[in-house]
Amino acid sequence: MPSEAVLLALAESIADGRAVDWNEVESQISPDHRDLVRQLRVVSELAVLHRSLPVPPDPVARRVAPRVSQQSAVGTWGPLLLLERLGGGTSGDVYRAWDRDLEREVALKLLRTDDPDADLITSRITAEARLLARMRHPNVVTVHGVASHGGRVGLWMDLVQGLTLEEFIATHGPMGAREAAIVGIELCHALAAIHAAGLVHRDIKTQNVMREEGGRIVLMDLGTGRELNPEHATTVGDVAGTPLYIAPEIFRGAAANVRTDLYSLGVVLYRLVSGSFPVRASTIEQLRTEHVERRTIALRDARPDLPSAFVRVVERALAANPEERYPSAGAFEADLLRALEGANTTPTITAPAPAPVRVRPAWWRAGAFGAAILLLALAVARLWPVSLSRPALQPVQSLVVLPLANVSGDAGQDYFADAMTDELIAALGQLKGLKVISRTSAMRFKGTNARIPEIAQALHVDAALEGTVFVVRGSEGRAEAPSRVRVTARLIYAGTDAQIWNQTFEVALTDVLALQSRIAKAVADGINLHLNPQQQSALTMAAREGVGGQDAAVIDLYLRGRYYWNMRTEEGLKRSIQYFQEAIDRDPKFARAYAGLADGYTLLSIYGHAPRGEAAARASTAASTALTLDDSLAEAHSSLGLIAEQRFEWDAGEQHFQRAVALKPAYATAHHWYADYLSKRGRLREANVEINAALALDPLSPSVNVVVGALQIFSREYDKAATQLEKTLQMEQGFARTHLALAEVYGYQGDFARALAEADRASALMAADPITDATKGYILARAGRRSEAERIAEDLAARYSRQESDVAAAVAVVRAGLGDTEQAFTWLERAKDRQEPWVGYLAVDPRFDSLRPDARFAKLLAGLGLAR
Repeated sequence: MPSEAVLLALAESIADGRAVDWNEVESQISPDHRDLVRQLRVVSELAVLHRSLPVPPDPVARRVAPRVSQQSAVGTWGPLLLLERLGGGTSGDVYRAWDRDLEREVALKLLRTDDPDADLITSRITAEARLLARMRHPNVVTVHGVASHGGRVGLWMDLVQGLTLEEFIATHGPMGAREAAIVGIELCHALAAIHAAGLVHRDIKTQNVMREEGGRIVLMDLGTGRELNPEHATTVGDVAGTPLYIAPEIFRGAAANVRTDLYSLGVVLYRLVSGSFPVRASTIEQLRTEHVERRTIALRDARPDLPSAFVRVVERALAANPEERYPSAGAFEADLLRALEGANTTPTITAPAPAPVRVRPAWWRAGAFGAAILLLALAVARLWPVSLSRPALQPVQSLVVLPLANVSGDAGQDYFADAMTDELIAALGQLKGLKVISRTSAMRFKGTNARIPEIAQALHVDAALEGTVFVVRGSEGRAEAPSRVRVTARLIYAGTDAQIWNQTFEVALTDVLALQSRIAKAVADGINLHLNPQQQSALTMAAREGVGGQDAAVIDLYLRGRYYWNMRTEEGLKRSIQYFQEAIDRDPKFARAYAGLADGYTLLSIYGHAPRGEAAARASTAASTALTLDDSLAEAHSSLGLIAEQRFEWDAGEQHFQRAVALKPAYATAHHWYADYLSKRGRLREANVEINAALALDPLSPSVNVVVGALQIFSREYDKAATQLEKTLQMEQGFARTHLALAEVYGYQGDFARALAEADRASALMAADPITDATKGYILARAGRRSEAERIAEDLAARYSRQESDVAAAVAVVRAGLGDTEQAFTWLERAKDRQEPWVGYLAVDPRFDSLRPDARFAKLLAGLGLAR
């Protein structure tokens, strides 16, 4: 019989579930088709295994509310009704629970509070669980969320019905090599996904793997494994049975990693086929000794009838030297597949009875050969590591970089994860054709359980980039400086929550700034973003720039500075300046540290946390030095633009702002500040273009949204401004500038009661701020409460005599509201002479509309360089 006909018959038999005489098949086919037959044999065995399993229950049935009352439940925890305690261990208690929000049964794990390492464990688990809550993989339990209620941290996940692998072998006895290999392949899929997310499971054992009704293998207890502490453990039982699965190097103080997880998986496979362990001991000390002296029981000795190919795979996974083990779950899986293909034993299950022979129509037989290839392709697709899959997606034109999670187990490295997020946003923002959401909006989702589709809808983006940062401390000059950094990134398509791309990068700290460009290029490749030759060249140069060029401590100081600068508080800004200055002292040619220093002094100046002239001078010096070293730093140009604007050097300011937005179109701050500059010049149409660019990049930024409302005020569109500012207030109730702008709007609308209430709220948030006091005085004057307005004007005048900043313009505002034209002009002249920033809004501020007909107003504008 020709080989094609044999393959046609083979395809029919596999599809029908009929028994196959493989020796007979191999004797009839040509050598060219033998590889295909061997691979089809693996597919056949998988099909036989899954047909032997019970039909899973209707998934809808699991969503039906349990017939229990509040009284019959054993307790509550947050939104969950605790139905029964399923068990417990060293890290916590597990309950079957009813989620009243999801309307389904879930499993809840409540962490222990009496553990001496409870705070560290809780911190790590919370960070990992939040990432895993967005992770979807068929072989990894779905985590729905993590929270704290009543002083206990808990995470809740799908309730998986079935047996643990430990229960399975206790009931059915050891598995055969094929069945164990299939379990191992599915666990490799799970670990590939977990490791791709930058995580380590730490507690892989047969008790933590479920064989669900229906046959699905599910890895449980993510991130909750307690790391072995020899000081606190004396017997194997003290660590919930995990020591027998732990890699030997853990006993020497090594950290858990990919290879330690794969060692544990090797122990799981050993136990599945033998019912025992490769190293046997009853105490921790005895177990340590057995590992040191390498007294292990070979799998061949534990069970002599196993196929050699399978034994070799397990023995490699259990190698005492980590370097001799599999480097990845994908490599482990590949050898398990080969072991399945080459094994001669049959599975330890009974195949179903052969189906009756059916006569196939000619058209079906004609396609059977192609179907055999398709069947193989489907099987390979099912078994291939998840990280290589890429679903068919719509084009990605916009994305958000979600705050990277610090999974180092050290909360002191949170600054580093945040800084890496900022750097990655900046690098991706350089890609033309891709809108990247700015930091302020992205950081609003830090520490939340919001899912990707929800985040994408709020930010109007196509995709989200999430990931982890793992830092390893070194000793490069500062004890705190990490010497190596591993960043794992995953790009998720928002429409389907499907993974587009993931990759792990590991570099020395000295190379970390260049790393972001490597990640940006990888993302561009992952979404098929077309880069022109100039962009390709720029990314390549940036990826090489500075590799090994900076002292690790300098990089660490710079990143700390950026972390504190982003706090935008007086204390944070002053600490950032200290770190930037330390970085400069160590490396006087590090341009980015000078740019950071300029940013710090600039914000101190505009927020009024330092004498304006002194802070502005220092900012100008630092920014100019940065540009002397590197003229391409948009941040330095933005700082110089703002300083020039405050000095009423309008032409110089515009040149710097235009240069900043040209160099870094995704830098929302540059668009924001440029919009504010343009509004002062009365160029409201151009200002709206710039603020809308900032808004597209930073849609949840209160400061950007307030400027949108301010431009509407300057256009005298008060109803629109009220709507915009009320929406902004929902983003952050504690942002004083929103309350202040709302006070203005309500005053223009004649709603003086609401206006004064908002002015008081702004005053509570910005105590002794002269412009806030002036706004209240103006509203009181408009409301006819002149005596109260007069008192505010007099108080402000007294403060002017004490040389306080921004007071002259504030007095002018109240005097204009009172209709005191002469005094208003007198105080505006004083504000001009002092270069008070607020007088820069004179051309557009509605509070001075009563002064515009006076010839002195045009002269004043000309003196400010604002002649129209």
